[in-house]
Amino acid sequence: MSKFTSATKDRDLAILLLRTVGYSQDTVASILHCGKSLIGNVEDWFAKKLTYADAIDICNSAAINEVINTDLYLREEVKKDDILKLTRITPDTILRHYRHDYVSSLAWQKYLNLAAQLKVSIFNVSEKDWSIWGLRDTGEPPLTSEAGIKIWMDRGQLVVKLAVENDDNFPALISYLKASFPDFREYNSWRQLLAEFSKACWNMAHEILRTAEEKSGLPLSPFPVMGKGHLVNVPRYIYEFALDNYRSDNYPDMEILPNNTSHFRLVVKCYPDYELAIGSHDEMERCSKVTIALANQYAQDERFGKIKTAYGELKQQAAPFQAILTDITKGKPLTES
Repeated sequence: MSKFTSATKDRDLAILLLRTVGYSQDTVASILHCGKSLIGNVEDWFAKKLTYADAIDICNSAAINEVINTDLYLREEVKKDDILKLTRITPDTILRHYRHDYVSSLAWQKYLNLAAQLKVSIFNVSEKDWSIWGLRDTGEPPLTSEAGIKIWMDRGQLVVKLAVENDDNFPALISYLKASFPDFREYNSWRQLLAEFSKACWNMAHEILRTAEEKSGLPLSPFPVMGKGHLVNVPRYIYEFALDNYRSDNYPDMEILPNNTSHFRLVVKCYPDYELAIGSHDEMERCSKVTIALANQYAQDERFGKIKTAYGELKQQAAPFQAILTDITKGKPLTES
């Protein structure tokens, strides 16, 4: 037996209800006109073989009320005093009675949602994550971290944290995962690797930012500064070009287009909406040469090779976590610590 069917749903739920209020298996078999062995099979299936999520779905309030009002209420063998007891049964009552992994519906949903958030966060970790770069916001997307990574400086030290870790219930979730799934005991090692990886990306991006500003003479800003031109996506472009073209012979290609009557904009050729900088024609010519030179330089920098290697290790180590979290969000039970 693996699922309720339309033909047996009411009968099986009636078995669970009557047993929960204290009727013996013999009495339930007599009331429902079925074999005693069926009573035991239904109870064993609900208690041990059904996923927790399916158990919650099956004994919902609407189904309980329907079985009581349309079936049990009409049976003479069910005492009227017990009908009152039956009407007081909630889904949590049945779950608490049968399930060793019982957790209230609200608590289950709380942990389920948190597990889903952690899964999304781990899946979206990327060497191109906006927050990993830690560059100043120029108003260009993406403005937030899809992985929910938070990075900041605290007393001269770079701190790396997943937003999901700020939830008060996160320690309980991680404790459960480590206790229940051997692969999750490596979570702390993965988090350490994530921190080291994020710091490497941060340092690389900030070095590129400083070098690009110094050599181009233009600041990274969403607006012109003192009438001068400004960088918009030059550091981001150099960083991404180096990652995508590490140790290749590919060459950055860009062009200068009119922006208005007095300014021009530097864009990636064939992608005119990918705006790299804005300023006078002379500023854009100088910026173009600097951008091309730095993109070629960093594309050969072995530090980007280390970032790519670390990213591969991160994804490999995270694969078991994602598989476990996928199972959980599909119904594998969680318990409270």
